[in-house]
Amino acid sequence: MAAVPQISDEALAELMISREDWTEMRSKRNEIEKSVPQVGDEAPDFNLEKLTFDGVRTGEFVRLSSLRGKPVTLYFGSYT
Repeated sequence: MAAVPQISDEALAELMISREDWTEMRSKRNEIEKSVPQVGDEAPDFNLEKLTFDGVRTGEFVRLSSLRGKPVTLYFGSYT
């Protein structure tokens, strides 16, 4: 199991969280992180709906695995 990162008393006070709550929160986070893909892992397969250049839904979907061998860029960001 990954070690819980150290945090100063000042940082805990700023976050308004007890050391026990911090340790519990970070332990849960460590457990979650065990299941996420790591650098170099194959990306999980998923479907995305195609949009027009205006951002309008088309009703057509593309599956990541259908693009195997082609360059793909995944951009996660906010458009609001």
